[in-house]
Amino acid sequence: MLVLSACAQGTLAVSPGTILDGVILAGRVINSGSSSSSSGSSRGSSGVRMPRSPAPTAAASRVLGTADRYVGVPYVWGGSTPNGFDCSGFTKYVFAKNGVSLPRTSREQARVGDGVPLDFGEMRAGDLLLFAEPGEAISHVAIYVGSGRIIHASSAMGGVNYLDLDGSRGAWYVQNLVAVRRPL
Repeated sequence: MLVLSACAQGTLAVSPGTILDGVILAGRVINSGSSSSSSGSSRGSSGVRMPRSPAPTAAASRVLGTADRYVGVPYVWGGSTPNGFDCSGFTKYVFAKNGVSLPRTSREQARVGDGVPLDFGEMRAGDLLLFAEPGEAISHVAIYVGSGRIIHASSAMGGVNYLDLDGSRGAWYVQNLVAVRRPL
């Protein structure tokens, strides 16, 4: 099993964000029995069908192009510059380079933009995917590239990299996906 370090989160207190995390987890439980299939999909070792995504919008293409420039930058807890990124520092930096202001932490980023169903057929390139262990608060964020692929700053992988969610390392992410947000 792949283990992740949490992103920089600040202090822990009961707040609207904590309540939102509970609502997101409840939605995950409610939706856990549903499944979706689509033509052009494949099944990898995570056991989830990954439908092909439509072409990215112009704004999403710019975000993904910016993100791609930082592949290989090392993971640094609390990092928010090209000298080193944590997960939410990476997303905040990449979106800011494209004129979109995001809050600093993954938990705060779970409240931006429009909500998207936890259905890979509904996700679009440029969406934020948010992850949490069962019963825990959101601890990781990534940018959806499309067709079951993400780009993120991962402590487990040592820095900014791409990950195929239907590959062997993707199972943790698929199992712990709790929210999708569309900031673009």
